[in-house]
Amino acid sequence: MAQAGKVPRSEQDLQRLKQAVAKEPGNSRLHAELGKALSRAGDFEGAKRHYRMAVAIDPTLIDAQLDLGNILLRDCDIGGALACFGMRQVFAPEDWLRLKMALVLPPIVESTDHIKVLRARTEQALRVLSKDDLRIENPSLDGGRLFYLAYYGFNDRSHYEALARLYLKANPSLGMVAPHCVHPRSREDEPRIKVAFVSAFLFDHSIGRLNRSLIANLDRDWFHVTVAIVPNITDKVTKEITESADRAIRVTLNLEEARRALAAEKFDVIVYPEIGMDPFTYCLAFARLAPVQCTTWGHPVTTGIPTMNYFVSGADMEPEDADEHYSETLIRLDTLTTQYRKPELSERPKARSAFGLDEEAHYYLVAQYLFKTHPDFDLILGEILRRDPEGRVLLIHGARRAWSEILMARFKRAMPEEAERIQFIDRQSQKDFLALIAAVDVSLDIPQFNGGNTTIEALTVGTPVVTMPTALARGRLCSAICKHIGVTDCIAETPDDYVDLAIRLATKPSFRKKIVKKILKNNDRLFENEKAISEWERFFLEACENKGLLVSAVQS
Repeated sequence: MAQAGKVPRSEQDLQRLKQAVAKEPGNSRLHAELGKALSRAGDFEGAKRHYRMAVAIDPTLIDAQLDLGNILLRDCDIGGALACFGMRQVFAPEDWLRLKMALVLPPIVESTDHIKVLRARTEQALRVLSKDDLRIENPSLDGGRLFYLAYYGFNDRSHYEALARLYLKANPSLGMVAPHCVHPRSREDEPRIKVAFVSAFLFDHSIGRLNRSLIANLDRDWFHVTVAIVPNITDKVTKEITESADRAIRVTLNLEEARRALAAEKFDVIVYPEIGMDPFTYCLAFARLAPVQCTTWGHPVTTGIPTMNYFVSGADMEPEDADEHYSETLIRLDTLTTQYRKPELSERPKARSAFGLDEEAHYYLVAQYLFKTHPDFDLILGEILRRDPEGRVLLIHGARRAWSEILMARFKRAMPEEAERIQFIDRQSQKDFLALIAAVDVSLDIPQFNGGNTTIEALTVGTPVVTMPTALARGRLCSAICKHIGVTDCIAETPDDYVDLAIRLATKPSFRKKIVKKILKNNDRLFENEKAISEWERFFLEACENKGLLVSAVQS
């Protein structure tokens, strides 16, 4: 069966491929190679064009069918994606692709009714597939995922548990148990508690920023700290994190080899800062590689994975009934769970004109990823714009321009008269992003899925953040951060309160000035949160004591 060849990486090779396609426009293999090269270069429109040519000429190019389907899926073209995946199934049927097709979810949804349909379809698909005898040899490569389900605003614990059961049935080896978890390790060589942080996002990313101080500052009299880097981006933050740890290892992208390597380290505790954003770490977490395994709110939803013992959260993030939201035992730390490093600010603030903004308008910034923008939030945006004729809503373009286009079409349906005052701006460098937040009047937190880093960044520069807590942790993070610094003035109880607060901040300079002053006076509490470290240490000690792992450490 025909396959695409090796993919060139350099610009020179890309140009050679373009020339080769021009000479042989009927060569499906060359179109497929050029499609992959363009995709890696970030030209997704060009990649789609050549992938389509490749599979039109030769539909048996199964890799090209898959690659084209993945691009279309990211662009929210679910029908087109399923058509490509279906053609691949015709020529090379595999169970992992059946699962992927059954669980496809678009990054941007059309409406609340669309969400209801997607959730019902997901539930039915999991129910039906759980009865089949699926066999998935390497689910970390491209199996089904429920990542976007978290942004719909519901408690989906049952969905995540069903997916975990399905994977374990389809590949029992996922549940491998390390020998030292059955027969405890000798503590003579290392009496301290061995803690590992395992992630693909330990770079200049929200996960890296949230965890670098914890990794660096755990008490080394009690804890030996390892970082296990799953291959992804490497930058100065990665270097800082690895140098601050007692040991750093790089995990190979082979599940069996990775499990074997981590098991050999005989960790007492493994922390997955997030589970659900990366398919490899999701699958790795099924193995019992330490007596104590936990995750936290890098991706603030339950994993559904039976080997995950704890979900570490904060008391202010969780409602009273929150234990029902998690398959893990919920741990409520008595503070924010992060000791955040204060971001570096530009020496001189930037004027609005530097971002192409109107100096006289009232700007309401939605600083989060576009796929967090829930349809119910459209109603709040529309009401703000209706009540503030000088108001402008500002959003940041996503990874795909198609997301902005789909969202704008949704805005035009929800608020046809106000949508023209919604503007998208290009993604910024870290310092410019902070300067942009400082230049607007108010930051609008999305109630259904709050900003963590974006909230801290806004408070760093003194920009007020309006939020409205919901019944789930992902909708309570912003209010927890605001409570931590003692600034609760912008926490709304209802959508009407939310709109009133946002407009008052944008249109009443004296009120805004008072809130800004209060934020700037108190925001150092975000960056000097030593209690976060001591609370994590307390948790590690108690969890290990429950497993009988502290005897040698105490005696030492």
